[in-house]
Amino acid sequence: MSSKGYSLMVDHEKKMKRKILNRESSRRSRMKRDQHMKDLSEKIYYFLKKREEMLPKMKGIAQVYAAMEMENMVLRSQKQELEKRLEYAKSVCGWCEGDDYGSMSHMGGFQEPWLRPWDQHQISNSISLISSTGNFQF
Repeated sequence: MSSKGYSLMVDHEKKMKRKILNRESSRRSRMKRDQHMKDLSEKIYYFLKKREEMLPKMKGIAQVYAAMEMENMVLRSQKQELEKRLEYAKSVCGWCEGDDYGSMSHMGGFQEPWLRPWDQHQISNSISLISSTGNFQF
């Protein structure tokens, strides 16, 4: 065998070896790609299942939140009403105890004598006023 023939044979063996290595590398790449696709498919399935489980829970939570928000609005409204009543009650208590007759001025300045039966001066003035009009006699 000549050196030229030997060199052709070595080149041919190298090419064949390279082809085999390339085929093996391609096979490994295809296997990796297929495994990656399989993993992605499994993840998609997993997340779709999780989504199906979570949607009803989220709807339930949204309903509970809406109900709580409505209840909170009602409680805030009741709180405001009770604060107004408390302020009024404090004013009446202060007014009844004689702390400050002017304290009722912010509530309309009630000056009617029947609202203050303990104030005899106001009652006697009212009786004389009513008597002078001739409507009632005491």
